[in-house]
Amino acid sequence: MASAWLIQEPVLHCDSLVPLTVLATLAAFLISICFRQMGRFPEKRSRLILLVFLLIAAGTLFADFRYVRKYRAFCDELQQQMRPLQPNH
Repeated sequence: MASAWLIQEPVLHCDSLVPLTVLATLAAFLISICFRQMGRFPEKRSRLILLVFLLIAAGTLFADFRYVRKYRAFCDELQQQMRPLQPNH
């Protein structure tokens, strides 16, 4: 839900790319936990619940990756343009 909230804002905030990267990393970690737990719980109901969590985490990982990849170059270029404007101390 946090990823959806950060992605669906009408204005691009370059500061939101870092939290999205962290959320994508957590989603990947959750995917690995789901795969690990599937071996421990052979019951159909438990596997179905794990599969739902797996699909949600995979969707989050995919969406966050695409968003960060799409706007990272733009934000990096914007930061490069703003650097000369900052005063040198």
